[in-house]
Amino acid sequence: MLNPQLSRRTLLLGSAAGGAVAWTGLPALQASAAPLVYDSPEAFDVAQTGYLASDPQNNEAGVYAWGESYFLLSLLRMYEAYGDERYLNTFEQRAKHVIATTDHARHVKDYAGRSGKVWRTAGNYTAGHGVLPDGDGKPAVQLRWAGSRAAESTAEVSNVSGDTFDLILRNPATTGVVTLRGVSLDPAATSYVVTAVNNAYTTGLRWTAVDRRTAPAAGPAPAETTIAFESQYYVFAVHTGMIAFPLARYARMVLQSPKLRRGPRRKVAKDLLDAATAAVAFHDPEWVSHADGTGDYVWPKGAPIPFDGTIQPYNQSQGLGQVLVELYRVTRQQRYRTRVVEMLKAYRAGLTLAADGAYVWPYWPPYSQMYAGFPKTAGISEYTPGYSASTQIEDISHAAISTEFVHAAYDAKIETDVATDVLRFTKTFTQRVVRSEAEVWFRVDGTGTAVPANAVQCARWGAYAEQDLLVYQQALRVYDAVQLDPVQGSHALGIAYLNWAKQAPWRNQ
Repeated sequence: MLNPQLSRRTLLLGSAAGGAVAWTGLPALQASAAPLVYDSPEAFDVAQTGYLASDPQNNEAGVYAWGESYFLLSLLRMYEAYGDERYLNTFEQRAKHVIATTDHARHVKDYAGRSGKVWRTAGNYTAGHGVLPDGDGKPAVQLRWAGSRAAESTAEVSNVSGDTFDLILRNPATTGVVTLRGVSLDPAATSYVVTAVNNAYTTGLRWTAVDRRTAPAAGPAPAETTIAFESQYYVFAVHTGMIAFPLARYARMVLQSPKLRRGPRRKVAKDLLDAATAAVAFHDPEWVSHADGTGDYVWPKGAPIPFDGTIQPYNQSQGLGQVLVELYRVTRQQRYRTRVVEMLKAYRAGLTLAADGAYVWPYWPPYSQMYAGFPKTAGISEYTPGYSASTQIEDISHAAISTEFVHAAYDAKIETDVATDVLRFTKTFTQRVVRSEAEVWFRVDGTGTAVPANAVQCARWGAYAEQDLLVYQQALRVYDAVQLDPVQGSHALGIAYLNWAKQAPWRNQ
């Protein structure tokens, strides 16, 4: 049993062994008559079985980024907790499949024709394109929707009369229908279809268009038809970061362990290190170092995604940042450390230190275009020409990516200031995230209702149990109250962190 010096807040809330209160007003996620002991290896076995039943084969729907990555990290945390190499065996099997299904290995490409050693995605994450033909049936104008359910968008051509026609744009994610009457393919006309579509753009109706003809000119209208849309493929830095982080972490753990590096795992580690290195390098063109010593990943303008051309949110840059930490630890290459330091400095620019010692921060960096908002005339983004200011506070699930990054930098002794950061993020959890004995808030400032599916993500802050065991105790009470039936990769990671914190492996470091 753990016997730590507990914080005052822990004593006020009661110990985890005292039992959890019911989840007030919210349904349980598990109806089992025999509740799981969530900080046990048996609970992890259940979570592993539940996750592996999904049998993910690629990342085209984001399931590697938001499922496999968590499961891979969970196996490493379980190994750290118990030293049982069966977790490493499973990790190696899964990691082999992951690196065998990169875009390069599958011979598939992203929107720019690249087939990198990374994992592309589409679906709700990317824009959809539809092709409006000219009167001869040749491709003329690219119609675009940059939002949810992009591939389900349609464009209907009707009421064709000479060189004019009506264009009706629909997307099932919104009830809004855009009807453009009497438009044409003539760039000189006031009814030019490209101008009409772009003028119809709003933050809720994200339609844009671009003329793809070599020499745009007047011509006959297209025939009446309904145009289907296709999702575009893009490789997100955060997806790469989430997937590559456990690969790089495994490589560092093995190569720096006298026990593990003596056997066949040494080659596996080197292969995974090469995979993580190549994956990170794919995104080097997106990195921007600023004159003030900070840095961010920035989405390329013209990439077929919402918010192209803008600074990425903290958690998305830091998803890749956690890989950089591990690469620095195992290679000692200063270029990785430099980028991590710049990222930490950029993060601190958006952190507010509250009176209770906790950090509070927004989803978007306060110096970013998305935080400030920008007009359509700014020329910042092609797929999101304009957007209103987005100053929302970060939620606990996305924040867990950031806190994982910061704790990794702390473990790596990247710089001295990060030790203070870790203590303040711990306070964020204990002073702001904790809501009641078995509940947490949705946002890091202590606001918003976290329904059970959100609430269980608090366990992904588990690394901070090293600083205050309330992080572990509260997460365990939340799991007990919700009675989670674990089926997702994030559930496996949460349970792994409960085991990890209970075993307190850092005491032996």
